[in-house]
Amino acid sequence: MRPSPSGVSILSGRNRYTPKVQFPQQPFVGCADDISSGSCETAALFRSSALSWYDGRLDAGLQYAASAVGVRCEDGHEFCELAPLWHVALLTKAREVEAGWRMINSLETRGGEPESQVMTATSHVIRGELLFAMGCVDEGLAEVEAGLRVAERCGARSLLPTGYVVMALGALRRADMRSCLHYVDKLTGEALLGYFGQAAGAWVTAQAAEARGGVDRAAGLIAGIVANPAVLRQLLVSEPAAASWLVRSCGKLGAHDLAKTAAAAASAASAAQPRFAVVRASALHAAGLLEDDSGKLLEAANLYPDLWCGASAREDLAGLLSARRSERNNAIRILESALGGYTAVGATRDASRVVNKLREFGVRRGAIRAVERDGQLPHGLTNTEFAVAELVSQGHTNNEVGRQLFISRHTVAFHLKKVYQKMSVASRVELAATWKAMQWSVGRKTVEG
Repeated sequence: MRPSPSGVSILSGRNRYTPKVQFPQQPFVGCADDISSGSCETAALFRSSALSWYDGRLDAGLQYAASAVGVRCEDGHEFCELAPLWHVALLTKAREVEAGWRMINSLETRGGEPESQVMTATSHVIRGELLFAMGCVDEGLAEVEAGLRVAERCGARSLLPTGYVVMALGALRRADMRSCLHYVDKLTGEALLGYFGQAAGAWVTAQAAEARGGVDRAAGLIAGIVANPAVLRQLLVSEPAAASWLVRSCGKLGAHDLAKTAAAAASAASAAQPRFAVVRASALHAAGLLEDDSGKLLEAANLYPDLWCGASAREDLAGLLSARRSERNNAIRILESALGGYTAVGATRDASRVVNKLREFGVRRGAIRAVERDGQLPHGLTNTEFAVAELVSQGHTNNEVGRQLFISRHTVAFHLKKVYQKMSVASRVELAATWKAMQWSVGRKTVEG
């Protein structure tokens, strides 16, 4: 096993700092037992899993995590109880969300002693991260926020960066820069303490810097991430949107060697771990940007299991096609698809950017799947649930809905189940009738108003 990196040099304006990490902290802390010294088999497997992921080997990390879950800790270490949640965290990074969802629900149905604060905090954050990856953004952010409150109270500090990354990324996509920078500041404080898993925090900090002042303000962080092989490997198996963002940003900076390095690292990660569709899609997306290859961008868009990432790949594909006059109509159609994907996950900032691109083509509005509405969504539905409900009420099958929203049919089924519960209906027929009545009611109120 390769030793962990000793530090990450990060440039930010005139300042340089290097967080010193002699050995990565355990992914979840707050227990008396230290993963680096645990003597039981569960702790040893947990440690091997964490270090494998830290070294960019998500496949080995998942194998060790599954083994750790299957071995009973005979010594009663409180820390070993967290192994199943670590397994869920890795399934989320791999975007194997259905397996993660089944596992986390099975954990919640178990009886037993009341949970410790660390267990409660970890459960909330990991569940929230999973929901966020599934496109259930509102629920995911609420879960993460609840977990962070408990984690900050009980001192589970190594859990905080994971939560801060999700909250900062969610705020950035919603164009809420005040909240984004609030969590970026918190991330910076934790990074200085050298806690486990710095890569995603550095990446989301770089995105915030770019959003606030242009890509030049993020140049030092970008160079620091790409030039450090250990950090880059870890990032590429943690955040599927990272490779394409790095290549795109390096291109804007004119740092073509760095762009090639990022794309090559993504390709290497995919070749070494062919099991993961999300890693392959990420590599194709990066290569498509680097090589101006529309075929690779289209393949990435269709392969991504992540709704936001699929929309991002389509946006990049449309940008490439827009340079060709003969592809104008295709570019518009693909931009409208990207807009639908961003809208479904509440990515206001990204949707606004695509709307502006459509206006350049003379298109005043994109094909947003959700109908126009004022105020909060009906029945407490999330954006994704609203989009699913609308399409299902129009008679589309789960496969057809999945293709239009760029999510799997299993994810559609998950959202549809939530729609049924919130709207108190039991079938597609009842949903269609209720939806039609609801839209008629809204239209009538608009006319009378």
